[in-house]
Parts: sequence; C-alpha cells; structure tokens
Amino acid sequence: MRALVALLSTAVIAGSVVVAPTASAAPSPVGAPGAGDPYFPGYGNGGYDVRHYRIDAGYDSERGRLRGTTRIRAVATKRLTRFNLDLLLDASSVRVDGRRAKVSQRGRELVVTPARALRKGEKFVATVRYAGRPATVRRNGVSPFLTTDSGAVAVGQPEVAPWWFASNDHPSDKATFDIRLRAPRGQQAISVGRLAGRRAVAGGTQWRWVMRKPMATYLAFAAWGRFRIERGKAGGVRYLYAYDKALGPTVRRRAVRSMRATPKVTAFLSRRLGPYPYGDLGGVVTSAPLGFALETQARPVYDADFFRHGYSLESGRNTSVVAHEIAHQWFGNSVSLRRWRDIWLNEGLATYMEWLWDESRGLGSVQAVFDDWYEGTTKRFWRLPIGRPGRAHLFDNAVYVRGAMTVHVLRREIGDAAFFSLLRQWVRERRHGNGTTAQFVALAERVSGQQLDGLFDAWLYGRTRPAR
Repeated sequence: MRALVALLSTAVIAGSVVVAPTASAAPSPVGAPGAGDPYFPGYGNGGYDVRHYRIDAGYDSERGRLRGTTRIRAVATKRLTRFNLDLLLDASSVRVDGRRAKVSQRGRELVVTPARALRKGEKFVATVRYAGRPATVRRNGVSPFLTTDSGAVAVGQPEVAPWWFASNDHPSDKATFDIRLRAPRGQQAISVGRLAGRRAVAGGTQWRWVMRKPMATYLAFAAWGRFRIERGKAGGVRYLYAYDKALGPTVRRRAVRSMRATPKVTAFLSRRLGPYPYGDLGGVVTSAPLGFALETQARPVYDADFFRHGYSLESGRNTSVVAHEIAHQWFGNSVSLRRWRDIWLNEGLATYMEWLWDESRGLGSVQAVFDDWYEGTTKRFWRLPIGRPGRAHLFDNAVYVRGAMTVHVLRREIGDAAFFSLLRQWVRERRHGNGTTAQFVALAERVSGQQLDGLFDAWLYGRTRPAR
C-alpha cells in the first residue's frame, strides 16, 4: 500500500484474548476465535484451513444494500465441534456440508456449530448467506466500504473482507477465489484475477472473476460502478484496466498513461526478481476518496489523486506508484506475511523496488534518495522500531522508508550479486506462501555467508539513527 501524502495509521481495534490451555488440559474441540496474531487477536480463526472461496455478491447502489453468499471449502486441522468465521454483515443462515448449523454472531465473530463434529483432517464446505448495508458499518472508526457516484468499492488493509464476505480473515490462511459480482444494468463489477465471463441475470449482469493462486483475504476487492475498461495482452500476461467514468478528462488521461506503463514496470521488476507470479495484470482507478493505493492481487486499486497532483507526476503520468504496487505482487501478495508485525517486509521491499524503478528513469540514484532521507529525518522518525512497529503504527512513513533504507544497507553490505540472488531466492522458495523477518534474515545470511544480526538489529529494532 502507498498513501498519497501521509500514510494512514491503522486504528487500534479491540479483539478477544485467547487464553492458552495448560499443559495438562485436554485439547479443545473448539476453533479459536483468532489466528494468534498479537496485533489483531480477533482477526482470523483457528481449527481449520481454507482452500477455496466462492463468493456471490450483489450491491444495490440505490438502497446501499449488499446481499451475498460465501461458500468456503476447508479442512479441519483439529476435531471441531465449533468454529468461527469473520463477518460484519448479518448472517441469515449457515450450512455445513448441506446441513443447517447453529450460529451466533457478535461483532465480527460468526460462531458456527455444525450438526455433527468435524474430524481432524476432514474436508468440509460451509455456506453462509448474509446481507446488510456495509457502507454504514464502522468498526472502531474504520469503514473500508466506500460509496461512489455510481456504485461502491470495498478495499482496505488489513480491514475489508468482513464487510462483504465471510472468511478466515488473516494472511496466514491463503486460498483461491471464485468471485461472482452482480451489478445493475449500465454498471460493471470489477475484482481480482481473470475475468472468466459475464452473464445476464435479473436486473443486470453477473461478472465472474477467478484467482487461481492463493491469496490473502485483504487482497480481494470488489468495485461496482460505471467504468471504462481496457483489455489486452502484453508479454504473455493478460491485462485489464478500469477507469471510473466520473474521473475528469485530465485525470483520466494521466491515469491511462500511467496504467499503460504497467507491463513495462512488470518486465523491469521481473528481470530483477524472477517471473511475475500471476497470469493477470492491471489496475483500477476509482473516484472514491481512498487516500491510498493498494496492491489488490494482480489488479491494484488507485485513488484518482495519484494522477491529479503535480508533485506525483513526471511527464504527465505517475509510474512510481505503479512500480510500488506491482512490486507488492512479489512482496506481500505471492510471499505474504505470517504476522502483521513484519509489515516492513512488504512495504520496505516494495518501496525499494520503486526507488530502483525511479533510478532507471533518471530521477535520481537510489544512493542519493537514501542519503536525502538519512540526513533529512528527525529523531522521531528513528524512534519507531519498524521490525515491531505496534498495531497503531503499521503504516507509519518510517515503516516504508526506513524499511527501504534497511534493504539498501543490506545490499551495500553483501554486494549486488548476493543481494539480487537473495531476492530471487526469497520469492521463488516462498512463492504463493508466507514468510517472516526471521526467515528473511536467515536466508540473507545463508546466501551471503555473512553474519547479519547487527545490521538488522540496528536498522529494524534500534530507536536511534544507525551509523551508515
């Protein structure tokens, strides 16, 4: 994610605390109401592993009402008499393997008691029907479902999925997706992955989007409205760009020029990181006041202001933000976080790739950018230990910039050959999986043959400016 001016801080969100059983306690047959992430203890759930989501959702822009069904294919990782899902809209029914289940709902926790217990290792299907007005739902001040002149967009990090589909909402549990969005006549519905088809339905059109590679739930988005769509193929990869028709002519022209650079940016990054992880590419430029761009899988979503203001434009386009979001397709999307405290891995590496792209266009060397930040930052900038920033500072500017500076210091320490070998090996070995800071450090030491604890301790966890 990249914000327009100042990066948004994640709101502090209260979650339930899970008390670990004592060593002598018998294993609980109940799935935990959280994935065990200390930053977001109520996000995600335990006791099962999701393999696939099929989401059917329609949005009525006149009434502001969304109605949907999520069908979840999963595997029980323990014996379960009960398990949780994350959902903020009202669930009307839940079935497990076709049999009605008992449900209770409080906040984002949907508690499901199937008609019979699930055995450890058993595959099961949970089908949830739900409805509500998601734009009116706020969770501790957060509302990632925004209306536009012609529709709405559901996009955010880390909060978005519970506003429009039932899920195990944590990046440690990735799955494939089949998303079918119903839009009224005269509107389109855009999401991630490949456009697999359109068909007429009562009152409008159903748009089907398929993501066949595992994806974290926050990387799925839905956008309803009136869009100008461009489709094609470049370098063997399908692309699809969608531009909100509410954009003014100047912004639309700049957005089009910027989006059309996406294949070139992708080729640049592929030469350094290895093959692009997906079969689809693109971008959506929305009129919704997001305040950020987000790396939604294979099709980032951009606030139109990235293409409106002169400070962010070069030759009438903004390809820096495109480079940042496309870099995330490797760092954050294909290789996802296991815990949110490691967000610097996503944002620091994506910011550094953005710096490399800008350097290739003659906009200043990476070393010069590093020096400017090193000399121009205040003590406050260095007080945040970006390797454990805390929930309220996940998207602080220091996480991005100091993260990129850490990457540059690593590159200087181990040399270009080892550095780019490290990046290629990281994304190859963990392709479509997850990674942690400890695993990245261990790989860096293995590839370089150097002991790097001091470097990472100073740049990730120190509270003063390190020596360079």
